[in-house]
Amino acid sequence: MLPAATDRRNAIPSPIRARSAALLLAGALAVTPAARSWADPVLGFLETWPGTSLQGWTGGSIYSNPGTGGVGGPGDGFLIVATATLANLGTVNLGPDYGGNWRATGVTLVKLWLDDVNADEPLEIHFAIGNGANLWQYNPGFSPPEHAWQEFTVNLGSASNFTQTIGTGTFESALENVDRIQIRHDLAPYLQAPDKILGDVGIDNLLLTNDATPVGRSSWGRIKALYR
Repeated sequence: MLPAATDRRNAIPSPIRARSAALLLAGALAVTPAARSWADPVLGFLETWPGTSLQGWTGGSIYSNPGTGGVGGPGDGFLIVATATLANLGTVNLGPDYGGNWRATGVTLVKLWLDDVNADEPLEIHFAIGNGANLWQYNPGFSPPEHAWQEFTVNLGSASNFTQTIGTGTFESALENVDRIQIRHDLAPYLQAPDKILGDVGIDNLLLTNDATPVGRSSWGRIKALYR
């Protein structure tokens, strides 16, 4: 059963919340799993990008939040990841909400909503999880519809669904020592460096769950009910 949606950011010390994207990149990339100080992720955690916030998502792309037009419609913010030229399209979160032992906390599925905003592009969006020495990318690529939201599901149940793109180590070890998750455009074969594209994608309502709801059955109604 899915617990009440949880947002731990108010419990995170203000110095952590105030870190800039540059500090996140410089510091977190150098942190080994054993040196982490944050707790494991929370089953039921929901990332919604309220207002026009970026919520610690960073990387080498261009990031924005229009503050409206998300899955919830007018007034619902969401994250836009874009490139201005032919370049890598993606984003990473190195913050405490996603770090820790995913196996211990019981998260087996990640659900997220995607939208091919602006011009129609041949996007193939992938999810990756692990750490700087052991990162695995989900093989199924997601093709978001143009100017519409669609829910996609990442199943963390088996290493056979993933390709290791950075480092060495097992898939289970990566899930037990997570310091980042990544969302990016990429084409097979999956390597450390993704394929480049000129485009943009919208991301909203990223949910950590163990609900075995099949892909295609919307969880948006359930999510809204949690906040009534």
